[in-house]
Amino acid sequence: MRHAARRIAARGAALVAAVALVALPLPASAADTVEFTISERDITESSGLARDTNSSLYWTVNDSGDGGVVYGLRPDGSLRGTLKYRAKPVDVEAVAMAGSRLYVADIGDNQASRDLVTVYAFGFPTAQNQTVSYNAYDFSYPDGPHDAETLLVDGSGRLYLVTKEAAGGIYAAPQQPSGQGVNRLERVGDAPAYVTDGVFLPDQNLFALRTYLTVETLAADGYQPVGRAILPVQPQGESIALSLDGSALLVGSEGRSSKVFRVPVPSSLAAAPSAPATPPASSPAAAPSPTPTTEPDSGDTAAEDPNAGRGRAGTFWALGLAGVVAVVAGAVVVLAKKP
Repeated sequence: MRHAARRIAARGAALVAAVALVALPLPASAADTVEFTISERDITESSGLARDTNSSLYWTVNDSGDGGVVYGLRPDGSLRGTLKYRAKPVDVEAVAMAGSRLYVADIGDNQASRDLVTVYAFGFPTAQNQTVSYNAYDFSYPDGPHDAETLLVDGSGRLYLVTKEAAGGIYAAPQQPSGQGVNRLERVGDAPAYVTDGVFLPDQNLFALRTYLTVETLAADGYQPVGRAILPVQPQGESIALSLDGSALLVGSEGRSSKVFRVPVPSSLAAAPSAPATPPASSPAAAPSPTPTTEPDSGDTAAEDPNAGRGRAGTFWALGLAGVVAVVAGAVVVLAKKP
């Protein structure tokens, strides 16, 4: 009888624990939707993402050091093929698709020392592991060199660069840039601090910019903020693109086997933390040295660590689970001791 009681108690404890695991709330990060994982082993520093509805794929590029190559990904994140070009880019940071043209932006400048930056353009790109020809456009800033990781292309094909700085700026290229000389950019608006990528939305009235922590939508006419939201925590959030169906945004990160999350387009200005100059630390041990940040917008609530809610949720979940386990363990002991 005692052995039978123990078996019954053990089964009951397992059932209670299973029910408790289902009933307890999961950490907030568990609700984030992963659209796909970039599985290609050669893609270790995905630093831009663009949808190609003509070929039903996504284009991405590695950060500096990868040479002239663009990767075409299937909707599940696996590699369909590459597009190669005979150039020696310095620091590729963004990729964009408009109509039948693919743009690759060699615009990174961490030391703010480049006299000019270059955007490469490819007509009717295909991911067939071929080396193709291209057009190249050189640009210079009117106020000296800037670091940038964002290329925007509007419906008319006009190019915009967004700088990655505490006081970010939006710079417009000439409507018809020349491939023969250096094109002078024009500063046309302000941008959030430390933007790492951006994309125009389908109706062309808005575009989305991302930082390491947030996504913000701005009006194409006037550049005033329209929506803002906190993004899923990523090791180094570097990319944003429209989903193939155009109904959501996809945000990606550097790193091997990096996850690309699906997030809604923000429609309201939620309070958000100031954008850091470097990626957020995933743990206290990996915390970077202090970096400059911008102040919250007027009217926003006090800036708060975006990981705080997620961390608290995980802690509460863990404490709750520990409590359930303790109760179950106690029940097993009491039942087992009964004659």
